[in-house]
Amino acid sequence: MLGRSAGVYLLLAALLTSSLALAACQSAPAGPSDEVLLQDPNYIIGAGLYKRHCSGCHGEGGEGRTSLGPQINTAEWQAANTDDSIRTVILEGRKVAGTSMESFREVLTDDEIVAVITYIRSLTP
Repeated sequence: MLGRSAGVYLLLAALLTSSLALAACQSAPAGPSDEVLLQDPNYIIGAGLYKRHCSGCHGEGGEGRTSLGPQINTAEWQAANTDDSIRTVILEGRKVAGTSMESFREVLTDDEIVAVITYIRSLTP
């Protein structure tokens, strides 16, 4: 039979293990690994285009800049915006209170827009 202190330690170990397992289940789904992304030409091209055309307002990591561009690296934003809706905003621009995004229709090709969207999808905090 186990002594009282051994039983308490076993119980604590079981609780810790359960807590860690639960935390792992509740974490946000991970996107593609860095290794996979670095082999994707759309990611590589999109990263450069995003840095040149988007990061000034949306931030280097999609964190947004007050009164310039919204945060786009949250799970909520990513889930709420389809690739088609992102493409539409890139092509048409968007005018909302406090911010203004010009159209990139004459700046980016269709393939470049796909690349930017690929990169945007990799932005998660």
